Amino acid sequence: MNKFDELKRNRFIKKLRSNAIAIVIGQIEIHSGYFKMNYLLGRINDIKVFEEIDLSIFETCYNEIQSHPIGDERKLCNKEFLDKLDSKLKRIDEKYLNILTEKCSEIIETFKGIKYFC
Repeated sequence: MNKFDELKRNRFIKKLRSNAIAIVIGQIEIHSGYFKMNYLLGRINDIKVFEEIDLSIFETCYNEIQSHPIGDERKLCNKEFLDKLDSKLKRIDEKYLNILTEKCSEIIETFKGIKYFC
């Protein structure tokens, strides 16, 4: 990995940590946050496979919620449809919420001292 790739990767890790903080403190809607986590992990892995922490749970959760309208997409759906989807999302949330929150906390702690710029 060259210096430019290392800087780019570290910027994505910084964003990953910032997003984890936003999820934990409730600044961002959790499903949107998980979508973003999956995106950022993909960008990090494009540069160098992420091995610092096992974050595969974000991909697992993403795979279960990716077909659900999230954020502004919900405005395009009728109430009955959203009610059905929300009951499915609630079950998914119950299944993953604790472990995803723990993983966000682990990201926050692990990367609190990373150097972002050289």
